[in-house]
Amino acid sequence: MADASQMSQVLAYVCAGILYPDGLEKPSLTGRQTVVRRGWLLPSDIFAAQNIRSHTDYVTVTMAAQKRAAVPEPLGRPWHVQARILPTVSVLQAGQTVQIVFPKDTVPSGVVGLWYAGVRQTTAAYAVTAQDTPDSVAAALAKQLPYGVADGAVVSVPDVALLGNVVGYGESVRVSRRQSQLYRVSVWTADASVRDEIGLSLDMALAEKSWISTLDGRQAQLKFVSVEDVDAMQNQAIYRRDYLYELIFDVLQIQWAADMMFGVGTSDIPEGGSGFGAFVPALEESVVTQALSAMNVARLSASSCSEYPGMALNQFGTVVCSTD
Repeated sequence: MADASQMSQVLAYVCAGILYPDGLEKPSLTGRQTVVRRGWLLPSDIFAAQNIRSHTDYVTVTMAAQKRAAVPEPLGRPWHVQARILPTVSVLQAGQTVQIVFPKDTVPSGVVGLWYAGVRQTTAAYAVTAQDTPDSVAAALAKQLPYGVADGAVVSVPDVALLGNVVGYGESVRVSRRQSQLYRVSVWTADASVRDEIGLSLDMALAEKSWISTLDGRQAQLKFVSVEDVDAMQNQAIYRRDYLYELIFDVLQIQWAADMMFGVGTSDIPEGGSGFGAFVPALEESVVTQALSAMNVARLSASSCSEYPGMALNQFGTVVCSTD
């Protein structure tokens, strides 16, 4: 889900990619150290030993307070499925027992469910995470079943036949708001000619980008608004130029849910009437929490690459090399 803060981060990544076309570990376009930050300058950027006056240039990305016109959004806010995470874990039936089987070369994912044959109200479910092993999943499932026993990756219950199933996740999204937000990209330097060089590089590159990728893989529309030189600190040998851009992006509502595992209920026809029996008990809150965590891990693992590989923000909002 994109929000105004995340879009600041995205725009900072885009600027860093322009100024460091060969990666953050390589020299910048100007050959000088250029710090790209989401947020304003820090006091240390001006007064510390390594600062704006010692051949260190800065590019900051901030939100600009300005009333923007409302942007139309889809009528009815319809839901649609954006992504599905298929399970990679499987179960193996062996007589009255169930064995948990993990993949060899991929990250384990999925929700494993067990139930008593013919008695679906007795169930157990566990959302697999990347840190799990077949033995840990089996132990967690056995703990949820009355008299459940885990022998390695095999789960059994004395005198009871077990059945098992594994399901994946589905992501449904809808646009809750389509937002237009103004952003300020500021160039700070102690050299007016360097300001022109950095500004021209950013201006020309961003002029070619009508759309930029958001952190969740969607797209935001980029529009140039204006540019101005701000030389209020020129007497301190600090030169600044502001570029204003409008970003139009969707604020999304996202719901993740596991596929159906146990069925919806049991037939119940007492004497003199008919009806539909009790639903399968809902999963415990801890299982749901684990499922969401597992979903996030699986989603990141399924992604072929990051939208902005090699980039991350540190605690100060500065764009740095990612350690992942």
